[in-house]
Order: sequence, then structure tokens, then C-alpha cells
Amino acid sequence: MWKKTTTAAKDQFGDVHTRMMKKNYEAVPQWWFYTILILTVILSIYCLESFDKQLQLPWWGLLFACVMAFSFTLPVGIIQATTNLQPGLNVITELVIGYMIPGKPLANVAFKTYGYISMSQALSFLSDFKLGHYMKIPPRSMFIVQLVGTIAASTVYFCTSWWLLTSIDHI
Repeated sequence: MWKKTTTAAKDQFGDVHTRMMKKNYEAVPQWWFYTILILTVILSIYCLESFDKQLQLPWWGLLFACVMAFSFTLPVGIIQATTNLQPGLNVITELVIGYMIPGKPLANVAFKTYGYISMSQALSFLSDFKLGHYMKIPPRSMFIVQLVGTIAASTVYFCTSWWLLTSIDHI
């Protein structure tokens, strides 16, 4: 698995689609991905600390969820790419945080979001990039459209959740 990953990164086996895309379009710079990763982790820690009573997940739970998501993304991605099936690892994240922080259901949901849903979204993002690659859509355009869609959806989800938590008693 590691050998295939490193050889693909070195582009030793570039196919016709990759050669055409490299000739016609600029790739997405790596620093775009790193910047978004750092910003989202900082924003997530801020949200967890600011909404401590609502989310119930401590900051270290976020970091542990990120470690789980990072460690499972490559193996699950390989399984999904070869079989078109994604193993349901959501139960693992729920079980782990249930033992670590018992009696806090919203912490369980938040941990599942950061530990499993983020990995699932990353694989969906890669799948969309693969489709765009075969359709010869410029990678930077794909990246920007995915980013705008993610920000819009996240804003709607956050506002809806906040409205529910503040307007419905005993939720």
C-alpha cells in the first residue's frame, strides 16, 4: 500500500488523462489544502471551546478524532476505490468516544462528525476530483467549487443546529 502510494506521488505510472491534465491545467497547490486543514482545526477548536455546554466534546477529543480520520482515510479509500463500497466506521467512532466520555450524547455526535464524517467527506471530495479529472475539468475550478459548496452547506447546518438548540427546550 505504501509503495503504490509513493510511486503514484512520484508519477512513475502517469496515464493518458494525467498527462493531458498536466499539459493543459495547473494543479491545485498543496498549500491550499494545508491552509484549509489548519484553519478548520483552529475553527473547530474554537467552536468546541465556545460552545462547550452545547457540544460537550473537549478539544483533545477533536485532535483524537482527527488522528482517527487521518489514519483511516487511506485504507478506506483503497477499499472504496477497488470495491465501490465504503466500510461503515461510524460505529467505531461512536464506540470509542462512548467509552472515553460516557453520558454525553452530543459529544458522541460531534466526535462522529470529526472522526468519521470528515473522512467520508474527504473520500467524496477525492471521488469528485477523480470524476473531474476524467472529464478534464480544471482542478483549481473543482477545488473552488467544492470549497464554496462546503462553506455554504456548513453555514446552513450550523445555523439550523444553533436554532434548534436555542429554540427547543430540553434538546
